[in-house]
Amino acid sequence: MDITWLGYSAMRLRTRNATVVIDPTDKSAGVDMARPTGDIVLISRDHKHHNFVSGVKGTPFVINGPGEYEVGGVQIQGIRSLWSTSQDGNFEPTTLYVLQAEDMKVVYLGGLNETPDPKQLQVCSNADIVIVPIELPEGLSSQDIARIVRSLEPKIVIPIAYKSEKKKEDSALNSFTNEMGVEVEDPVQRLSLQRRSVGDKNRIVLLNSRG
Repeated sequence: MDITWLGYSAMRLRTRNATVVIDPTDKSAGVDMARPTGDIVLISRDHKHHNFVSGVKGTPFVINGPGEYEVGGVQIQGIRSLWSTSQDGNFEPTTLYVLQAEDMKVVYLGGLNETPDPKQLQVCSNADIVIVPIELPEGLSSQDIARIVRSLEPKIVIPIAYKSEKKKEDSALNSFTNEMGVEVEDPVQRLSLQRRSVGDKNRIVLLNSRG
């Protein structure tokens, strides 16, 4: 499995049989994900920074809500959560995704501004890989997100959707990694994994944004 950060909260996961694009974003988010090709598109929120399906080449199978699916050998579970909007005090739906492919479990926490309930946390726990945006508008603080991620006990954590000032002491990335208390690896262009290479050591992997 190859994992690439396309920019903002957009991700691409390539397995032997399918390519999954998660939360494709348009250029108004400040990135250019360069029209990736995808067989499957997962959308966490109905917002142009997360649902830009027309920016994905091909004729992908689109999933934008809860349910269980199997496409191209990838098992996908969408879990409904809520996103509170500060402007009007209302809630809008958001979806967390659990993917199983090539004997690995990948969890995409598509933005958090409330703590998932115990049932949701249980479904997301013991993942091999957790991908989590840590600096979305109106989201939880990076420190609170780190506490949630830590409770899931993943092997590998990939933080995304943070600003580029990652060396500043008060940056969201530093706050997140300090709270996680796990060694941070040097950034790479993409993460290539097989089941045997996941290992048992807890890791934080940084990806360079392609966008």
